Amino acid sequence: MKFLKRMIQDVIEGKNLEHYITLIFIFIILLLDIFDLASPDILTEITLAVLALVVFGSLNTREAVNELTDKFEQSTNADGYFWKEKVSVEPLFIQAKHIGFVGASLSRTLRDYSHTLERRLNDGAIVRAILMDPASTAPDQAVLRSKSIRNRQFYIDSLRPSLERIGALSNRSQSVELGLLPYKPAFGMIVIDPDEPNGIIIVEMYPHHSDSFAPTFELRPNRDPRWYQFFHQQYNILWELGCQNRQFTGNEINVLLDEVRSIQ
Repeated sequence: MKFLKRMIQDVIEGKNLEHYITLIFIFIILLLDIFDLASPDILTEITLAVLALVVFGSLNTREAVNELTDKFEQSTNADGYFWKEKVSVEPLFIQAKHIGFVGASLSRTLRDYSHTLERRLNDGAIVRAILMDPASTAPDQAVLRSKSIRNRQFYIDSLRPSLERIGALSNRSQSVELGLLPYKPAFGMIVIDPDEPNGIIIVEMYPHHSDSFAPTFELRPNRDPRWYQFFHQQYNILWELGCQNRQFTGNEINVLLDEVRSIQ
């Protein structure tokens, strides 16, 4: 009875049909042979048809197994998860209401996306930047982790244009937020609408003493809920705790710029 119930359920769901068809043919061959209802030639032809059906079913099964194996290997291969090269994320900003950046100096990032950020600010979006504080020991820490940079002045000089760009953006909108960290962050981030179901977080892990392309990956809340939540929390922690004494908005950013211009 259990077999019949399972067979009926499988047929309804379209599962294992080739196996049941094979069983039916075998049953027919047995009846024809037992009651002498068909000639040997006909039985031979039916038997060959059944064998062909079995072979066809085996090939399909093997192909399905190979396909699943390939998918499993791809899903567990880190090369398929990390970016192979840097790509522009500008298209992701088009409808964004919150755009956040975390980095050491963000010099190239702010330079490449400044015009797009201006447009988003004009449409009411919030732009937040979190980077190293040039007045802290963060540039010294960056030197210790760098392969080729030997003095803190390099990082101070790279931070100045970034802060100037942020200042220019803040002159266009009061929705610009700036946070300065007293250390170099362990990773950079681009955060797009982090509280929304379609949010995106792009993470770049900063290497030690290496000029190679840094491991970079993209997280989405529906696909990667655990790690999306983790880096979302890290983003908030960097702002609320890491920058708690050095958060700036509006005219405060311009006052900060006067301070930064005097740093040696």
